[in-house]
Amino acid sequence: MNDKSQIPTEVVSGASQRLDLALDLAVERNMLALERTQLAWVRTIVGLITTGIAIDRGFEALHQARLVTGEAWVRNGHLAGLVMTISGTLLILIASVYYIRRMQDLSRMRNQPRKLLDPGLILSLLITVVGLLVIYFMLLV
Repeated sequence: MNDKSQIPTEVVSGASQRLDLALDLAVERNMLALERTQLAWVRTIVGLITTGIAIDRGFEALHQARLVTGEAWVRNGHLAGLVMTISGTLLILIASVYYIRRMQDLSRMRNQPRKLLDPGLILSLLITVVGLLVIYFMLLV
C-alpha cells in the first residue's frame, strides 16, 4: 500500500506544483521583508547623516556667536558631526552589501535572475553618494 507506483501521477504532479508555489511565495515574502528592512536602514541613516550635519552647523553657528562676544568655545562639534556622517555612510555601505548578497541568495532559490533596479538599492546608492559628498564638504571647512 505504501508503494509510490500506486499513486496517480496527477496527484504527484499537483502536490509538486503546490510545493513549488509555496516555495515561491515564501521566497517572495522574504524578498519583500528584506526590502522593507533595507528601506528602514535608509531612513535611519538619513536621520544619522542629517543629525551629523545639524550638529556640525549648529556648533559652528554657536562658535561664531561666541566669537563676537569674545567667549569662543572649542570647536568639537565639527568632529562630532563628521563622525556621525562618516558612520552613517559606512553603515549604509555595509547594509547595501548585505542586502545585495541576501537578494542574490533568494533569487537563486527561485531560479530567477535578480532585478538590478529595485528601490532599496537605488536609495542606498543615492544616500551613499550624498554621504560621501557631505563628508567631502565637511572636511573642506
